[in-house]
Amino acid sequence: MNPISDGTKSDVAVAGVGPPANAPTMPRSATDATDADEGTESNETQALVLVLNGLIEVASDGARMFTLATSDALDPDYKALFAQHSHERTQFMRELQIAVRSLGGNPQDRGTLEGALLRAWMDVKAAVAVREDYAVLREVERAEQNARKRYARALTLDLGGDVKALVERQYSAVSRSHDRMRALRQKHALRS
Repeated sequence: MNPISDGTKSDVAVAGVGPPANAPTMPRSATDATDADEGTESNETQALVLVLNGLIEVASDGARMFTLATSDALDPDYKALFAQHSHERTQFMRELQIAVRSLGGNPQDRGTLEGALLRAWMDVKAAVAVREDYAVLREVERAEQNARKRYARALTLDLGGDVKALVERQYSAVSRSHDRMRALRQKHALRS
């Protein structure tokens, strides 16, 4: 398994790109070498599309999570902040989809947590009899930490110039968001 894998199908597919280390090599003609180079480029492009589709899932999950947080938060400032982040993640998803299309791939159009995120959110709401902003902030912070890890793993790969710049920019925004959610949660805990 890929050492940076979190076990998603995207990571598994990336880990399987390329021939096995012990694959036999045979002399090739110049034409064969060109065909092989095109195949390698195609494999690299496919691997990049898989990585970007994984980040589309992360962005989609983030948008959905922030939308849920917006509806569950009591503090109007938190509601506004969560709505802003939901919009930002939707924009991230669109940017990543454009990048996938530019590579000739088919972009994801939804997240990974269709049911799991909603179940987790419902568990939080059930555990806290009264909706409490601290619980919402805690869950948002945890989700942002996971998103940051996924972006960081993607940045360990060879993404190419424009794509790398896009992923780095989004990673920075996710990192700032995580840090802000942690600070808000800690501040909220002190007020309670």
